[in-house]
Amino acid sequence: MKGQLLIDELDMYTKHGISIIKGSYNNLVAFPTLKDPEKNDWPEEDGQEFDLSVVALDTSEISIEFGFRDDLGFGGLIALLSDMGYHNFRFPILGKTYRLRLLSQNSYTIYPRLEIAKIVFANDFPHEANYEYQDPVNSIAMPKGYEIDNKDLSDYGVIVLPGSNAEILKTPAVKKNLLQNFKRQDGAIYDGEVVKFQTKEVSLKCLMRTGTIEAFWRNRNALLYDLTKLSAKVDDEGYEYSDAERIFYCDEWSESYPCYYKSCQTNNFLLNNGVWWEFTLKLVFTSFRIGETDFLLASEAGEFIITEDGIFYIDLKNYAN
Repeated sequence: MKGQLLIDELDMYTKHGISIIKGSYNNLVAFPTLKDPEKNDWPEEDGQEFDLSVVALDTSEISIEFGFRDDLGFGGLIALLSDMGYHNFRFPILGKTYRLRLLSQNSYTIYPRLEIAKIVFANDFPHEANYEYQDPVNSIAMPKGYEIDNKDLSDYGVIVLPGSNAEILKTPAVKKNLLQNFKRQDGAIYDGEVVKFQTKEVSLKCLMRTGTIEAFWRNRNALLYDLTKLSAKVDDEGYEYSDAERIFYCDEWSESYPCYYKSCQTNNFLLNNGVWWEFTLKLVFTSFRIGETDFLLASEAGEFIITEDGIFYIDLKNYAN
């Protein structure tokens, strides 16, 4: 299709008869992965201690499937891409330009009257140039109940899809204590005095819905910024610091979890009566332990009832037989 892709402002359909195959936009809209932070693993504590005072996004790989009318178009594309390292890829339907470099060709398939090549590029520039934060906007009614740093995901036009709660509640693996296993002795000797849990990765299945491509980029970029920004905090001893640790809150069981953003994968991206972006958001829960369930008195509207002094909730276990 004409106007679908311009490389260095050359229309690829007009120049080489090249079109973009469905699904090629998936990698372009996904968040880049966070580079692994430094960490300490204390055996006497749940989870791990991560240095999130400085965080950086990694380079990402972009897979694009190109459709050709003949191999002459393919040869013209390769000649263009190999004349220098970086090229500007402009996608008018997305309203975005990416500066990409060629990495490899994954496949080449020949059909009657159509040839398809999957080519992988590197995006070394994960941050949008001259980006200025704008608050997300959403006019579409959506269910609420999942928050990051006290901002509901519905503010970004995001809903959390079924299957995510099981990921949140899944117990992490246990940290391995001192284990002695002798070749000439049955079994093993294990230090079983305490049980501490490792960190765990939680994959949230999400859907972002916006009415326009402009609103999509605004909300998408705002979510990435809010996931990775450094926030000022004060520890228990009054020391001020900044880091990128977030607090994820689930309203269904009124629990908060310290975490940080790790990666994102697009499952489906559609431009049909607005924008539909189905993606998996991966968070690392830095410390997680399932405690005993609390049963608190609430009204029919779902609001917790507080004692007259405005300080305490009413624990129903105190009134159980």
